[in-house]
Amino acid sequence: MEPLTVAIEAAHQAGELILQRFRRPQEVRAKGPQDVVTEADLEAEEAIVRCLRKAFPEDQFLGEEGHRATSDASRVWVIDPLDGTRNYTVGFPFFCTSIALSIQGKAVLGVIHDPVHGETFSALAGQGACLNGQRVRLTPKAALGQAILYVGFLPAGNPKNPGLALPMFNRLRPSTLAMRNMGSAALSLAYLACGRLDIAYHDYLSAWDVLAGALLISEAGGIATDFAGKPISISSCNIIAASSPGLYAPVLQIAQQVMDERKTGAKRADLSPGSLPRVC
Repeated sequence: MEPLTVAIEAAHQAGELILQRFRRPQEVRAKGPQDVVTEADLEAEEAIVRCLRKAFPEDQFLGEEGHRATSDASRVWVIDPLDGTRNYTVGFPFFCTSIALSIQGKAVLGVIHDPVHGETFSALAGQGACLNGQRVRLTPKAALGQAILYVGFLPAGNPKNPGLALPMFNRLRPSTLAMRNMGSAALSLAYLACGRLDIAYHDYLSAWDVLAGALLISEAGGIATDFAGKPISISSCNIIAASSPGLYAPVLQIAQQVMDERKTGAKRADLSPGSLPRVC
C-alpha cells in the first residue's frame, strides 16, 4: 500500500479510539511539568505504530508517548497520537492526531486528523496538500493588518519555556488583526494550510508537534521555518509559519530580535498593565 494511504488509515484508527473515550472517565496523569497524558494518548500511539509497522516493518518510530528511533535511522514515522491533550481532558473539542514520515530528517508525508470535525489534512512532498482528499491552496493576505495570528505558549512555570512567545506577541499585536491560541499546535498549522489562519509561531515544541503541519503549509504555498530561518526538520524545536513572504518576514525579524536580546541581556518593557494580550 502507498504510505499516505496507510498513514491516513492509522490516523483514522487513532481518531476512533480517541473519540470513544472523549468526555468519559479515564485516568489522567502527569508526565512532566504542567504536562499530562491519558489512556487515550497511549493506546492511540500503539494503534498507529501497529498499523504502520504492519505495512513498513523496517521503518522506525518517534512518538510523543515513548517510541524512540535510533540516531542513524533513515525512515522515521513521527507521531503525536493526541495533540491537544489538555483540551481533551477538559472536553474542549480541539485536538488531533499528527503523523509524518521523515526520510533523512526531512518530512516527505504528513497527515493531521481531527476526529471531532471529521477533517483529515494530508500532504506529500512535491504533490500538494489536501483536506479530505480535495486540494487546498493558500490565499495570502496582503498585509499584517489583515492577518489572524496563532501564538503557541508554554506555561510560564515550564522549565523548557524560552520566554520568546510573549514579547514577540506584544510587538506584533498592534499590527495584526487578531490572535488565536487553541491549544493544539499541529491542528493550528493545518488550519493555516487551508486559510483559516495566516501566521503561526511557537517558541518551543517537538518534532511530533510540527513536522506534518509544516509540510502541509509548504505544500499549500506557504512558508515554514524555525526561528533561525532554517527549514523544519526532525530536529526542529520551534516554528514560524505564514501564508506569504510578506507576513513571514516581520515575524522572523521580531523573533531574531527577541533572541538576540535574550543573549545579550538587553531588556525591553514588553509586558505592562496597558499592554496585556487582547484576544479578539
